[in-house]
Amino acid sequence: MRLPSVTFAVFVLAASCALSVVPASAAPGSADFYTAPVADLEAYAPGVIVRREPVPQLDVLGSRTERILYRSADPRDRAVAVSGLLITPALAWRGPGPRPVMAYAPGSYGIADRCSGSSELGLTTTMPALLPLLAQGYQVVTTDYQGLGTPGEYEFLGRISSARALLDAARAAASGTDAPVVLYGYSAGGVASAAAAELASTYGPELSVVGAFVGAAPTDPVLRVEGQDGTEWAATMMYTIDGLIGAHPEQAEGIRALFNERGRAALDAARDFCTTDALAYGSLRSEDLTVDGESLAALMTGPVLGPLTAANTIGFTVPDLPVMIVQGVHDSSVDIEQSRLLAHRWTAAGLADITVREFDFGTELVPVVDHPAANAAAYPEAIRWIESHLR
Repeated sequence: MRLPSVTFAVFVLAASCALSVVPASAAPGSADFYTAPVADLEAYAPGVIVRREPVPQLDVLGSRTERILYRSADPRDRAVAVSGLLITPALAWRGPGPRPVMAYAPGSYGIADRCSGSSELGLTTTMPALLPLLAQGYQVVTTDYQGLGTPGEYEFLGRISSARALLDAARAAASGTDAPVVLYGYSAGGVASAAAAELASTYGPELSVVGAFVGAAPTDPVLRVEGQDGTEWAATMMYTIDGLIGAHPEQAEGIRALFNERGRAALDAARDFCTTDALAYGSLRSEDLTVDGESLAALMTGPVLGPLTAANTIGFTVPDLPVMIVQGVHDSSVDIEQSRLLAHRWTAAGLADITVREFDFGTELVPVVDHPAANAAAYPEAIRWIESHLR
């Protein structure tokens, strides 16, 4: 039964609230699961599951949930272990062909290891968003991204690292089958989905990726920083810079030299931020954090950060698969221009099969709601769009 958009949105938001009161410690996962070395990791192919454990507390809607550790490859082609969740409905798939796989990229909960989506802090924010997909009988696999909870550095919104993490999660779920795969991500997860759509034909050519849902994705790093600068969430600007430092340790000294003492302190503090920690840190103006008083957005187009920023900007490689872009016009977390610019760039580059949906609720909602509201409202149309491409 298909629910009207408003009813469906209320259902998803209510489910989110209901699950958010479940103690996070219900399924914590041991530190060893994430950090214990995997012998001969290089010997495994990308997407091979090297460790798994059941999470029966999360067996919702008649599904079986596992926490998994799978092999991926970082931007330098080195083997890395990435964690996530694999959720399989218990009932047999009644549709044609093998059960479809939804490769789900979660939004950002922060950049500290404890923020990963499959860990105890992330579970109550990850699971509600999966319910509409599980209700359709799809298998769902999530990624925690490279270096988030697991050894190595987490490159926040890193184009190659997030794309590979998501595509290898899809490999883990579809292993041994010809299952069709749909990439699905919202917010920071939308960046991963968009990046994976661009790289699927070259990094995962054997995967049958039939489409990518890209919701409210800050795919242009400069615009993201400009949108956060001076707001109550301004400390999250440091996520991007910390990620670049981690991904390019040989340039760490030069990057940190762009910041004054207060800026370097903010960089160090942000490395341990999850969820609302950035709010507690207080609002910042990036001009007050840099040595020369330049804005962070200006530095990200300069000689030190410019090439790294350009490498993580999405929209200039044409996906060879259908894409659906969704966002709310009053989104205060990610400006609507991000989605419009991404659609323009892809269309200009030659993408023909692109669906764009903007939601205008008539007024700005409270800030904690207006960003995820479009994601909830989009589910009925997104499910129909997915079904049409699976057919």
